[in-house]
Amino acid sequence: MIETRDLWFAYSNNTVLKGVNFRAQKGEVTILLGKNGAGKSTLLMHLNGLLKPLKGEVWVDGAKVRYDKQSLMELRRKVGFVFQNPDDQIIAPTVWQDVAFGPKNLGIEDDRIVEEALKAVGLEGYENRLCNGLSGGEKKRVAIAGVLAMKPEYIIMDEPTAGLDGVGLKSMVELVEKLRREGKTLIISTHDLDFATEIGDKFVMLSDGRIVYEGDSIDYSLAEECGIRLGIFGRRRELVVIPHTSPIPELHPDFVAVMGRNARQKLEDEGLEADILTASLERSILRAISGNTVLLVCSQEMLDVVRREALNFPIKLRIVDGVDGVLKEGDDKVGGEATWSSYSSQQ
Repeated sequence: MIETRDLWFAYSNNTVLKGVNFRAQKGEVTILLGKNGAGKSTLLMHLNGLLKPLKGEVWVDGAKVRYDKQSLMELRRKVGFVFQNPDDQIIAPTVWQDVAFGPKNLGIEDDRIVEEALKAVGLEGYENRLCNGLSGGEKKRVAIAGVLAMKPEYIIMDEPTAGLDGVGLKSMVELVEKLRREGKTLIISTHDLDFATEIGDKFVMLSDGRIVYEGDSIDYSLAEECGIRLGIFGRRRELVVIPHTSPIPELHPDFVAVMGRNARQKLEDEGLEADILTASLERSILRAISGNTVLLVCSQEMLDVVRREALNFPIKLRIVDGVDGVLKEGDDKVGGEATWSSYSSQQ
Protein backbone atom coordinates (compact mmCIF):
# COMPACT_ATOMS: atom_id res chain seq x y z
CA MET A 1 0.00 0.00 0.00
CA ILE A 2 1.05 3.59 -0.68
CA GLU A 3 -0.23 6.23 1.69
CA THR A 4 0.34 9.82 2.72
CA ARG A 5 -0.17 11.10 6.24
CA ASP A 6 -1.13 14.76 6.78
CA LEU A 7 0.75 15.78 3.63
CA TRP A 8 1.35 19.49 3.02
CA PHE A 9 3.21 21.10 0.13
CA ALA A 10 3.61 24.60 -1.29
CA TYR A 11 5.20 26.23 -4.31
CA SER A 12 6.61 29.49 -2.89
CA ASN A 13 3.61 31.03 -1.10
CA ASN A 14 1.01 28.90 -2.91
CA THR A 15 -0.09 26.01 -0.70
CA VAL A 16 -1.10 23.18 -3.06
CA LEU A 17 -1.62 20.23 -0.69
CA LYS A 18 -3.37 20.78 2.64
CA GLY A 19 -3.21 17.85 5.02
CA VAL A 20 -3.80 15.08 2.45
CA ASN A 21 -4.33 11.53 3.75
CA PHE A 22 -4.30 9.32 0.67
CA ARG A 23 -4.26 5.52 0.34
CA ALA A 24 -3.85 3.20 -2.64
CA GLN A 25 -4.19 -0.53 -1.98
CA LYS A 26 -2.08 -3.12 -3.77
CA GLY A 27 -3.71 -4.84 -6.71
CA GLU A 28 -6.20 -2.03 -7.35
CA VAL A 29 -6.55 0.80 -9.86
CA THR A 30 -6.95 3.95 -7.76
CA ILE A 31 -8.26 6.97 -9.65
CA LEU A 32 -7.38 10.46 -8.50
CA LEU A 33 -9.97 12.92 -9.83
CA GLY A 34 -9.93 16.68 -9.89
CA LYS A 35 -9.88 19.67 -12.18
CA ASN A 36 -6.67 21.39 -13.32
CA GLY A 37 -4.95 22.98 -10.34
CA ALA A 38 -6.56 20.71 -7.74
CA GLY A 39 -3.15 19.31 -6.74
CA LYS A 40 -3.29 15.91 -8.46
CA SER A 41 0.14 16.00 -10.11
CA THR A 42 1.76 17.43 -6.99
CA LEU A 43 0.34 14.62 -4.86
CA LEU A 44 1.48 11.95 -7.32
CA MET A 45 5.01 13.32 -7.46
CA HIS A 46 5.30 12.76 -3.73
CA LEU A 47 4.54 9.06 -4.10
CA ASN A 48 7.91 8.20 -5.66
CA GLY A 49 9.99 10.96 -4.13
CA LEU A 50 10.01 13.48 -6.97
CA LEU A 51 8.83 16.03 -4.39
CA LYS A 52 9.57 16.19 -0.66
CA PRO A 53 6.74 17.18 1.70
CA LEU A 54 6.71 20.53 3.42
CA LYS A 55 5.02 18.66 6.25
CA GLY A 56 3.74 15.11 6.69
CA GLU A 57 4.93 11.68 5.53
CA VAL A 58 4.74 9.22 2.65
CA TRP A 59 4.70 5.47 3.37
CA VAL A 60 5.20 2.63 0.88
CA ASP A 61 4.54 -0.97 1.97
CA GLY A 62 4.80 -0.04 5.63
CA ALA A 63 8.09 1.85 5.32
CA LYS A 64 8.43 5.61 5.65
CA VAL A 65 9.94 7.24 2.55
CA ARG A 66 13.40 8.68 3.12
CA TYR A 67 15.08 11.19 0.85
CA ASP A 68 18.73 10.19 0.72
CA LYS A 69 20.02 9.15 -2.72
CA GLN A 70 20.09 5.39 -2.08
CA SER A 71 16.60 5.34 -0.55
CA LEU A 72 15.15 7.28 -3.48
CA MET A 73 16.75 4.90 -5.99
CA GLU A 74 15.16 1.94 -4.23
CA LEU A 75 11.80 3.74 -4.05
CA ARG A 76 11.78 4.52 -7.77
CA ARG A 77 12.54 0.91 -8.64
CA LYS A 78 9.35 -0.01 -6.77
CA VAL A 79 7.20 2.96 -7.82
CA GLY A 80 7.31 3.91 -11.51
CA PHE A 81 6.07 7.29 -12.74
CA VAL A 82 4.61 8.07 -16.18
CA PHE A 83 4.47 11.82 -16.80
CA GLN A 84 1.54 13.52 -18.49
CA ASN A 85 3.73 14.77 -21.34
CA PRO A 86 5.82 11.86 -22.71
CA ASP A 87 8.32 14.35 -24.15
CA ASP A 88 9.33 15.07 -20.54
CA GLN A 89 10.25 11.40 -20.13
CA ILE A 90 11.58 10.17 -23.47
CA ILE A 91 15.31 10.90 -23.75
CA ALA A 92 16.75 8.48 -26.34
CA PRO A 93 16.56 8.65 -30.15
CA THR A 94 14.93 5.27 -30.82
CA VAL A 95 12.17 3.34 -29.11
CA TRP A 96 14.48 0.45 -28.15
CA GLN A 97 17.15 2.75 -26.71
CA ASP A 98 14.64 4.65 -24.63
CA VAL A 99 12.95 1.59 -23.13
CA ALA A 100 16.35 0.00 -22.43
CA PHE A 101 17.72 3.13 -20.73
CA GLY A 102 16.23 2.53 -17.26
CA PRO A 103 17.27 -1.12 -16.86
CA LYS A 104 20.72 -0.30 -18.21
CA ASN A 105 21.17 2.34 -15.53
CA LEU A 106 20.39 -0.35 -12.97
CA GLY A 107 23.09 -2.55 -14.45
CA ILE A 108 20.57 -4.83 -16.20
CA GLU A 109 21.26 -5.55 -19.87
CA ASP A 110 18.65 -8.10 -20.88
CA ASP A 111 16.97 -7.75 -24.26
CA ARG A 112 14.05 -9.85 -23.06
CA ILE A 113 13.06 -7.16 -20.56
CA VAL A 114 12.79 -4.57 -23.35
CA GLU A 115 10.96 -7.00 -25.62
CA GLU A 116 8.44 -7.84 -22.89
CA ALA A 117 7.83 -4.17 -22.10
CA LEU A 118 7.24 -3.29 -25.76
CA LYS A 119 4.92 -6.25 -26.18
CA ALA A 120 2.96 -5.23 -23.09
CA VAL A 121 2.14 -1.84 -24.62
CA GLY A 122 1.59 -3.16 -28.15
CA LEU A 123 4.72 -1.68 -29.73
CA GLU A 124 6.32 -4.80 -31.19
CA GLY A 125 8.00 -3.80 -34.43
CA TYR A 126 8.66 -0.26 -33.25
CA GLU A 127 12.13 -1.01 -31.88
CA ASN A 128 14.04 1.04 -34.47
CA ARG A 129 11.47 3.80 -34.90
CA LEU A 130 12.60 7.32 -34.01
CA CYS A 131 10.76 8.62 -30.95
CA ASN A 132 10.36 12.11 -32.38
CA GLY A 133 8.39 10.68 -35.30
CA LEU A 134 5.77 8.93 -33.17
CA SER A 135 2.22 10.09 -32.51
CA GLY A 136 1.25 11.40 -29.08
CA GLY A 137 -0.42 8.12 -28.17
CA GLU A 138 2.60 6.09 -29.30
CA LYS A 139 4.92 8.29 -27.27
CA LYS A 140 2.78 7.67 -24.19
CA ARG A 141 3.16 3.93 -24.78
CA VAL A 142 6.94 4.27 -25.09
CA ALA A 143 7.02 6.15 -21.78
CA ILE A 144 4.92 3.44 -20.13
CA ALA A 145 7.12 0.71 -21.61
CA GLY A 146 10.18 2.45 -20.17
CA VAL A 147 8.58 2.30 -16.74
CA LEU A 148 7.47 -1.34 -17.15
CA ALA A 149 11.03 -2.34 -18.08
CA MET A 150 12.08 -1.29 -14.58
CA LYS A 151 9.75 -3.98 -13.14
CA PRO A 152 7.97 -1.71 -10.63
CA GLU A 153 5.30 -2.95 -8.24
CA TYR A 154 3.37 0.32 -8.51
CA ILE A 155 2.75 2.39 -11.65
CA ILE A 156 1.69 6.02 -11.40
CA MET A 157 0.17 7.67 -14.49
CA ASP A 158 -0.44 11.41 -14.55
CA GLU A 159 -3.30 12.29 -16.94
CA PRO A 160 -2.58 9.46 -19.42
CA THR A 161 -5.52 10.40 -21.68
CA ALA A 162 -4.54 14.08 -22.10
CA GLY A 163 -4.30 14.86 -25.81
CA LEU A 164 -5.65 11.48 -26.94
CA ASP A 165 -8.50 11.04 -29.42
CA GLY A 166 -11.21 8.38 -29.14
CA VAL A 167 -9.00 5.62 -30.56
CA GLY A 168 -6.16 6.55 -28.22
CA LEU A 169 -8.53 6.62 -25.25
CA LYS A 170 -9.83 3.12 -26.02
CA SER A 171 -6.28 1.87 -26.41
CA MET A 172 -5.30 3.36 -23.04
CA VAL A 173 -8.27 1.69 -21.34
CA GLU A 174 -7.23 -1.68 -22.80
CA LEU A 175 -3.64 -1.18 -21.65
CA VAL A 176 -4.63 -0.32 -18.07
CA GLU A 177 -6.94 -3.34 -17.90
CA LYS A 178 -4.13 -5.56 -19.19
CA LEU A 179 -1.70 -4.27 -16.55
CA ARG A 180 -4.28 -4.84 -13.82
CA ARG A 181 -4.79 -8.46 -14.96
CA GLU A 182 -1.03 -8.91 -14.70
CA GLY A 183 -1.16 -7.87 -11.05
CA LYS A 184 0.16 -4.33 -11.31
CA THR A 185 -1.03 -1.68 -8.88
CA LEU A 186 -1.93 1.55 -10.67
CA ILE A 187 -2.55 5.07 -9.41
CA ILE A 188 -3.95 7.27 -12.17
CA SER A 189 -4.88 10.93 -12.13
CA THR A 190 -7.50 12.25 -14.53
CA HIS A 191 -10.33 14.72 -14.86
CA ASP A 192 -11.96 12.55 -17.51
CA LEU A 193 -14.88 10.85 -15.81
CA ASP A 194 -15.60 8.50 -18.71
CA PHE A 195 -12.07 7.10 -18.58
CA ALA A 196 -12.20 6.85 -14.80
CA THR A 197 -15.41 4.81 -14.74
CA GLU A 198 -14.00 2.37 -17.29
CA ILE A 199 -10.92 1.39 -15.30
CA GLY A 200 -11.24 2.43 -11.65
CA ASP A 201 -11.59 0.24 -8.55
CA LYS A 202 -11.38 3.11 -6.08
CA PHE A 203 -12.02 6.82 -6.62
CA VAL A 204 -10.50 9.75 -4.76
CA MET A 205 -11.56 13.35 -5.45
CA LEU A 206 -9.18 16.21 -4.80
CA SER A 207 -10.34 19.81 -4.64
CA ASP A 208 -8.27 22.83 -3.65
CA GLY A 209 -5.54 20.64 -2.19
CA ARG A 210 -7.82 18.51 -0.03
CA ILE A 211 -9.46 15.11 -0.42
CA VAL A 212 -13.20 15.68 -0.48
CA TYR A 213 -14.36 12.16 -1.38
CA GLU A 214 -13.13 8.58 -1.59
CA GLY A 215 -15.05 5.39 -2.33
CA ASP A 216 -15.59 2.51 -4.74
CA SER A 217 -18.07 4.49 -6.86
CA ILE A 218 -18.32 8.06 -8.11
CA ASP A 219 -20.51 10.78 -6.63
CA TYR A 220 -21.45 12.56 -9.87
CA SER A 221 -23.03 15.59 -8.22
CA LEU A 222 -19.90 16.17 -6.15
CA ALA A 223 -17.75 15.61 -9.23
CA GLU A 224 -19.59 18.41 -11.04
CA GLU A 225 -19.20 20.71 -8.03
CA CYS A 226 -15.46 20.02 -8.09
CA GLY A 227 -15.24 21.00 -11.76
CA ILE A 228 -14.55 17.48 -13.02
CA ARG A 229 -15.61 16.97 -16.64
CA LEU A 230 -18.80 14.93 -16.85
CA GLY A 231 -18.34 13.60 -20.39
CA ILE A 232 -21.44 11.77 -21.63
CA PHE A 233 -23.29 12.61 -18.41
CA GLY A 234 -23.47 16.33 -19.25
CA ARG A 235 -24.94 16.43 -22.78
CA ARG A 236 -24.41 20.17 -23.09
CA ARG A 237 -23.12 20.21 -26.71
CA GLU A 238 -21.28 23.54 -26.50
CA LEU A 239 -18.06 24.83 -28.06
CA VAL A 240 -16.68 27.94 -26.35
CA VAL A 241 -13.99 29.66 -28.41
CA ILE A 242 -11.50 32.15 -26.95
CA PRO A 243 -8.96 33.96 -29.17
CA HIS A 244 -5.52 34.21 -27.62
CA THR A 245 -5.84 38.01 -27.33
CA SER A 246 -8.79 37.75 -24.93
CA PRO A 247 -8.87 36.94 -21.22
CA ILE A 248 -10.20 33.50 -20.32
CA PRO A 249 -13.42 33.71 -18.28
CA GLU A 250 -14.16 31.47 -15.32
CA LEU A 251 -15.84 28.31 -16.57
CA HIS A 252 -15.52 24.55 -16.10
CA PRO A 253 -15.32 22.86 -19.51
CA ASP A 254 -15.22 19.11 -19.98
CA PHE A 255 -12.26 19.45 -22.34
CA VAL A 256 -9.71 22.18 -23.08
CA ALA A 257 -8.31 22.38 -26.62
CA VAL A 258 -5.63 24.64 -28.07
CA MET A 259 -4.99 25.67 -31.67
CA GLY A 260 -1.98 27.69 -32.81
CA ARG A 261 1.35 28.74 -31.30
CA ASN A 262 0.04 31.95 -29.75
CA ALA A 263 -2.84 30.06 -28.16
CA ARG A 264 -0.44 27.50 -26.67
CA GLN A 265 1.55 30.34 -25.15
CA LYS A 266 -1.68 31.87 -23.81
CA LEU A 267 -2.62 28.65 -22.01
CA GLU A 268 0.90 28.30 -20.63
CA ASP A 269 0.80 31.87 -19.31
CA GLU A 270 -2.59 31.15 -17.68
CA GLY A 271 -1.25 27.97 -16.07
CA LEU A 272 -3.80 25.79 -17.89
CA GLU A 273 -3.29 22.41 -19.52
CA ALA A 274 -4.85 21.32 -22.81
CA ASP A 275 -6.48 17.93 -23.29
CA ILE A 276 -6.66 18.27 -27.08
CA LEU A 277 -3.44 19.33 -28.81
CA THR A 278 -3.68 17.95 -32.36
CA ALA A 279 -6.45 18.13 -34.97
CA SER A 280 -7.91 20.47 -32.37
CA LEU A 281 -10.89 21.94 -34.21
CA GLU A 282 -12.18 18.63 -35.58
CA ARG A 283 -11.79 16.84 -32.25
CA SER A 284 -13.32 19.75 -30.33
CA ILE A 285 -16.39 19.65 -32.54
CA LEU A 286 -16.69 15.88 -32.12
CA ARG A 287 -16.45 16.21 -28.34
CA ALA A 288 -19.15 18.89 -28.37
CA ILE A 289 -21.41 16.77 -30.59
CA SER A 290 -20.97 13.96 -28.05
CA GLY A 291 -22.51 16.18 -25.37
CA ASN A 292 -19.50 17.92 -23.84
CA THR A 293 -18.64 21.54 -23.21
CA VAL A 294 -15.30 22.24 -24.91
CA LEU A 295 -13.12 25.32 -24.43
CA LEU A 296 -11.03 25.99 -27.55
CA VAL A 297 -8.32 28.62 -27.27
CA CYS A 298 -7.18 29.59 -30.76
CA SER A 299 -4.88 32.15 -32.31
CA GLN A 300 -6.72 35.38 -33.20
CA GLU A 301 -6.05 34.88 -36.90
CA MET A 302 -7.80 31.49 -36.82
CA LEU A 303 -11.02 32.81 -35.27
CA ASP A 304 -12.95 33.22 -38.54
CA VAL A 305 -11.89 29.75 -39.71
CA VAL A 306 -13.06 28.19 -36.44
CA ARG A 307 -16.40 30.00 -36.63
CA ARG A 308 -17.01 29.08 -40.27
CA GLU A 309 -16.25 25.39 -39.74
CA ALA A 310 -18.06 24.99 -36.43
CA LEU A 311 -21.29 26.48 -37.76
CA ASN A 312 -21.71 23.44 -40.01
CA PHE A 313 -22.45 21.21 -37.01
CA PRO A 314 -25.35 20.85 -34.53
CA ILE A 315 -23.62 22.41 -31.54
CA LYS A 316 -23.93 25.63 -29.63
CA LEU A 317 -21.01 27.88 -30.60
CA ARG A 318 -20.08 30.67 -28.20
CA ILE A 319 -17.22 32.98 -29.11
CA VAL A 320 -15.97 35.08 -26.20
CA ASP A 321 -13.94 37.97 -27.59
CA GLY A 322 -12.67 40.91 -25.58
CA VAL A 323 -13.62 43.96 -27.67
CA ASP A 324 -15.17 46.90 -25.83
CA GLY A 325 -14.63 45.91 -22.23
CA VAL A 326 -18.36 45.26 -21.94
CA LEU A 327 -19.98 41.83 -21.68
CA LYS A 328 -22.64 41.55 -24.38
CA GLU A 329 -24.71 38.39 -24.78
CA GLY A 330 -26.06 37.65 -28.25
CA ASP A 331 -28.87 35.35 -29.28
CA ASP A 332 -28.60 31.77 -28.06
CA LYS A 333 -28.46 29.86 -31.35
CA VAL A 334 -27.53 26.24 -32.01
CA GLY A 335 -26.38 24.70 -35.30
CA GLY A 336 -25.66 27.10 -38.15
CA GLU A 337 -25.50 30.28 -36.04
CA ALA A 338 -23.33 31.53 -33.22
CA THR A 339 -23.61 33.39 -29.97
CA TRP A 340 -21.10 36.25 -29.96
CA SER A 341 -19.94 37.76 -26.69
CA SER A 342 -17.33 40.32 -25.77
CA TYR A 343 -15.59 39.88 -22.45
CA SER A 344 -13.57 42.08 -20.16
CA SER A 345 -11.37 40.75 -17.36
CA GLN A 346 -12.17 43.92 -15.39
CA GLN A 347 -15.78 42.86 -14.77
